[in-house]
Amino acid sequence: MTAFHANHELELHLATHANDEIGVQKILDSPTGRQAQLDSIDPANGRTPLFTACIKGLAPIAKLFLEAGAKQNVIDLAGWTSKEHAVFRGHLNVAKLFPRQEEAFSALLKPEKRHLVDYQRQSNTNQVFIYLGPSNARSSLAPVAIDMHDVGFNKETGCLAQVGVRVKSQGMNHGSFADIPLPISETMVNRPFVFTTDDIDKAILEFEIYRRLSSAYEDAQARPAFGTATALLKGLRGNLSPKHESLTRHFTIPVLENGTMSCIGSITFSVLIVTPFHAQDPLPKRSLGFWRRNGVCSIVGHRGSGANSTSHTVLQIGENTLQSFHTATKRGVSGVEFDVQLTKDYRTVLYHDFLVKEIGGDIPVHELTFDQFQHLSRSQAPKTDLLSSSEQRYIERAHPDITNRSRPRRNSLNAYDHSRIHDLLHRISHTNEGLLGNNIKGNIRGAAIQEPSTTLEALLVLLPTHLDFDIEIKYPMLWEAEDRGMEFSAIELNTYVDTILYTLLRHCGSGGRNITLTSFSQEVCIALACKQRSFPILMINKAGTVPTGDIRAGSLKGAIDFATAWNLDGVVVRADPFVMCPRLLAYAKDTGLVVASYGEMNNEPECAK
Repeated sequence: MTAFHANHELELHLATHANDEIGVQKILDSPTGRQAQLDSIDPANGRTPLFTACIKGLAPIAKLFLEAGAKQNVIDLAGWTSKEHAVFRGHLNVAKLFPRQEEAFSALLKPEKRHLVDYQRQSNTNQVFIYLGPSNARSSLAPVAIDMHDVGFNKETGCLAQVGVRVKSQGMNHGSFADIPLPISETMVNRPFVFTTDDIDKAILEFEIYRRLSSAYEDAQARPAFGTATALLKGLRGNLSPKHESLTRHFTIPVLENGTMSCIGSITFSVLIVTPFHAQDPLPKRSLGFWRRNGVCSIVGHRGSGANSTSHTVLQIGENTLQSFHTATKRGVSGVEFDVQLTKDYRTVLYHDFLVKEIGGDIPVHELTFDQFQHLSRSQAPKTDLLSSSEQRYIERAHPDITNRSRPRRNSLNAYDHSRIHDLLHRISHTNEGLLGNNIKGNIRGAAIQEPSTTLEALLVLLPTHLDFDIEIKYPMLWEAEDRGMEFSAIELNTYVDTILYTLLRHCGSGGRNITLTSFSQEVCIALACKQRSFPILMINKAGTVPTGDIRAGSLKGAIDFATAWNLDGVVVRADPFVMCPRLLAYAKDTGLVVASYGEMNNEPECAK
């Protein structure tokens, strides 16, 4: 219990912790309650009730405090303001309740010491990462669902004993004994148990529930178990097609009481298996990353010469196309960023969205063969294979040396071709995103100078080696599949990542090109970290700008915690947190991570100061 100057000062803190909006309102409605408690400080951490509302993301309660006149410039014992806590944790809806004002605090933020995952880089054996609890933050499943009063009651002493869970295995090795007291008070998503095995098919997981006896210093492994849950790893794969896997990585299994074999509860855990990467080509020397340019600012072209947008009022070049990358190079960029996905037959294609809407439905890229995917972009060309006059003039100016055209293409689109474009946009309007009003595609004839889609191999071969590559590896997360109405399955993660790495090694030779790998997917980042050291890895994070289903994906805090736990090179986050609370940029950099930002705010001179 926190010691306050008076008992009544605790009431507002407790009501806020309990998310009791009615209780908070009653205290604030009392003149004495408002005066005594609104800005009362918890001496343990230097925080007022407004801090608690910001940390927990309780927007209605935070609004009540601000309307009541709560002090906004209070700094806690760690040097943080309440608004900074909200922004750091991705609660931007709470932060937006604060009036805009200049931040003028001299106290320094203090980076916390974070846990590091004990995994192996370039390992020759399978690594199995086990997390207690579901990986999907939208799930209500508890890591361990057992009645603690019933199972923790010690008949010999007549008292409640501490209950814990230990994680063991058969057919796998583990570096340290895994023993966790219950109940679990914090997420385990960045604290996996790490096992290694040469044969996944023989690997068995065991979860034992035990009671702590009298001595706090007894051997944890000697504590007798009263309940056990067992899982065969190969049985968790499901009956999917070869080289495919479920995006649902958490599983719930029953806990059986030892002796009676009756079910006394359940355990929910998540699994990620990373297999060794066996390079068929020599590994290149370590890339430096696109940000290391001897102090010179790096200009990286987004999807080439810029992502296509409905807000643009000029003719755009189709994003993620060779035309776009050649144009960016001529404009003097130091690097280009692009999106890589795999087709059904494991070809690397450049495409931003998970769903190919040009077909008139919501079809994932990985459900189309390479030929099918390429046909969709080639089929947009006019029936007479003619470019419009404006497109022809652009081609002649941008590529005067092009000589591989089969014949001059100088005619405009005819009425039939315009009709086909209209039909295409009409088909897109009936997809899920089209129904939401997002009809534009990045490489649609009529909306941009259209060109057939390209591949990772083509860029590695055709673009100059001095041009840095920022390669975003697209792989759907479970919550993204939920939001887009996709099937909860994809190409198996290791097959996906290995195919891209093989392509890079096959075409980048002994080096010469500076390559950085990025991804929104935490699983992709983990796999890349385990499989190779040649290319830096940055995790991309939405920083609270959109709802997500993974705490690692939805806030600056989640990005930093994840990147430091897995010893990644850095993070790429939306610029919003740094604009709203500029001191957070210094805090993020003080963790030792490379910090990059993206988003519309980067284009605003006032925001980019």
